[in-house]
Amino acid sequence: MRFQYCTNFATISFLKFRNKKNICPSCSSFAQIIFFSVNKFDAYLSEYLNEHKEVSLEKIGTIKINGAMPTQPGETADVLFTFNKKASTTAGLIDFIAEHAKKNKSLVTSDLESHFTQAREFINIGKNYEIINVGFIKANNSGEYEFLPYAEANKSIRITSTHQPAERQPKTNNRSLIQMITLLIVLAILGGLGYEAYHYFINKKNDSVVAANNIQDTVKTLVQDTAKADSNTITASTKTLSPSDTVNVRYIFETTASILRARTRTEQLNAYGNHAGFDSFMNNNTKFYSLFIINSNLLSDTAKVRDSISKYLQKPIRIELVQQAQ
Repeated sequence: MRFQYCTNFATISFLKFRNKKNICPSCSSFAQIIFFSVNKFDAYLSEYLNEHKEVSLEKIGTIKINGAMPTQPGETADVLFTFNKKASTTAGLIDFIAEHAKKNKSLVTSDLESHFTQAREFINIGKNYEIINVGFIKANNSGEYEFLPYAEANKSIRITSTHQPAERQPKTNNRSLIQMITLLIVLAILGGLGYEAYHYFINKKNDSVVAANNIQDTVKTLVQDTAKADSNTITASTKTLSPSDTVNVRYIFETTASILRARTRTEQLNAYGNHAGFDSFMNNNTKFYSLFIINSNLLSDTAKVRDSISKYLQKPIRIELVQQAQ
């Protein structure tokens, strides 16, 4: 069945299409008529409501019309809709469709059940289910169904189109403001990182220079009695060294009065692959042992090696420069 929509009347006529002229049968005016196909059950439902004024739709609710269906421009039906998820389809509607469509009632019942299932799915996804010449059924925010007259549906469309440009402008302005703030934050972070990186490398360079100077001063001032020195090493040197010179360094990590402790600890470190040893000296008639790890490295790297060994042994490290006897 083909129905027609009048752009003047802003509603749908349930009358069958009778001519091909752009004459609206409802308002008798020359207007743009849009022809389209309507589900046969929706057409029968509209005709049934026009005759009987009340119908119940399965798991949707009950529609009741007070007075006549609208036939003139500007008229609206006085509709009372009651939402009821347990509603069943009016038996009279099934008989009406079976009679007009000349079909078996059982078949009509099955087809109507499928039709209203699709209608509920349509409503549940946020679309309006139209009852021809009556209005729409839609779901509200709580999920319940409610009736929406044609007049309110058209009004909602007009209001939306009127205020839409005014709503877009603040969003655009807000988006630009957020982008500008984000850019400023990113620039501030990058500037801070660059500042920290600059100071890190400058301080690292200064630390290397200071460490080299301290070690050179130590070499100049370090004097040890040869009686206390191991016969294989000479621990005193007045030679001036540069940071690029390779030196043998004792990294002393422990002092103990126990020869057993000195032997056990150095043997343990040597088993781990370290070049460890110990030396002895007298203090107040007591013999002490200095435990150390020997390493050959650049003078400028001595501070780094000391820190590395300190972390490895979890002990403070004292530095002693040595060189092989000539």
